Amino acid sequence: MGALGKNTVCAYSIRMRCRIIKMRKDGVNQSKWKLREYTPPPGQLEVMDVRDDGVDRSVKVARHTAGEGPLRRQEVLYEPHLIWMSEGRFTLAGFERVQVEGKTINYAQSWLCTVEPGVP
Repeated sequence: MGALGKNTVCAYSIRMRCRIIKMRKDGVNQSKWKLREYTPPPGQLEVMDVRDDGVDRSVKVARHTAGEGPLRRQEVLYEPHLIWMSEGRFTLAGFERVQVEGKTINYAQSWLCTVEPGVP
């Protein structure tokens, strides 16, 4: 089971409403010009410690959930670190897990997060 499987144990969590832009695709930086054209949907960002049975220990994860019903999307960033923060924006860096041909691959990933104004 992965970090968000049925054996998830949350020691604490921090939540906020924000938009995220994934700065990498499969571990490779994306063009800044391409990223400027993208307007991500707002969602709920939550940072927490969970039990990851795959590595047999607790890990920190950042989880962003956006949309409702069949349009609901959830992104997960493992072992996130705060890199930069200023005026309602910040960057988290960590890694994402991708399934390729039945194997789990960990890729470097960074999220540019923009806090939604006036929303707790």
